[in-house]
Amino acid sequence: MPEILRLTKQMLLVVSLLISLSAHCATSLPQGANTLEQIASKNTISLGYQDDAFPFSYLEGKSPTGYSIDICKNIVSALKTKLQLKNLKIEWVKANSASQFVLIKKHMADIMCIPAFYSKSRHNLSEFSLPFYFSSTRYMMRKNEYNNALEELSGHSVLVKSGTVYVDQLQKINAANALNINIELDTNNTIAFHEIQSGEYSALISSTVLLKGMIAQAENPEDYKLSNIALSDPLPAGLLIPLHDKEFKEFVDSTLSSLITSNEFTVLYTKWFQSPIPPKAINLNIPMSDNLKALTAAKKKISFDYEKYN
Repeated sequence: MPEILRLTKQMLLVVSLLISLSAHCATSLPQGANTLEQIASKNTISLGYQDDAFPFSYLEGKSPTGYSIDICKNIVSALKTKLQLKNLKIEWVKANSASQFVLIKKHMADIMCIPAFYSKSRHNLSEFSLPFYFSSTRYMMRKNEYNNALEELSGHSVLVKSGTVYVDQLQKINAANALNINIELDTNNTIAFHEIQSGEYSALISSTVLLKGMIAQAENPEDYKLSNIALSDPLPAGLLIPLHDKEFKEFVDSTLSSLITSNEFTVLYTKWFQSPIPPKAINLNIPMSDNLKALTAAKKKISFDYEKYN
């Protein structure tokens, strides 16, 4: 990629982040604020969403929708009961993988309703709720250029979304195997997919579920292929919530524990991963993972140790 285009992308990322921050300064809360008290006093909860993370968080018309959006709405319902509020206004805060941690840290969003895959370094920036999905990392290529050997990508440029765990994963794979894979960053899954489609890049690296979602939405899904090899073990994804707010984390985790161990959760999972999703009737046909099944089968309040997945 010409240097001027690379610099332009980096500048757009910075501008996007600054716009996101300035747009929500009025709702910013001081560090260490009690989230539950602030929500009750404002009668408003701020929820972060992405418009490019199908089927977790995307726009249907002008409204955020998806699997993790439905999970957040379940938490909102529980909040109304806990805070004894007849109504609780939702303020939607647009985020991306590069801005989500800043928005949480600055209390410009109370919960990020997107799949945040865990890493120890990320845990230093934000608290993670109980996980609600597990997915390994893979890569996607145009089918007519596909290879199932990562070494074949040496010397080629691949796309990775900025601010994700996949950047660090690929850097470690590069170093461990003495590869020369050039890592290019993008900020939007939809744009990144189009750049693979156009042939500008050789591969796109992301979570298995998000790649399957992108391929399923393509005009010609058969033109793309997902790698057979996984670049990571299944990683847990939770909701991002503010650090150092024990009461709010306990509430969110307790609500998620009740949801995940209920029949309602199986219905919710089936809706988004094993049924036609309107308006295009896309069925991803992804069975529930063994890791997630283990959580749903819990007979008591769920606890989860993220550190063993680091």
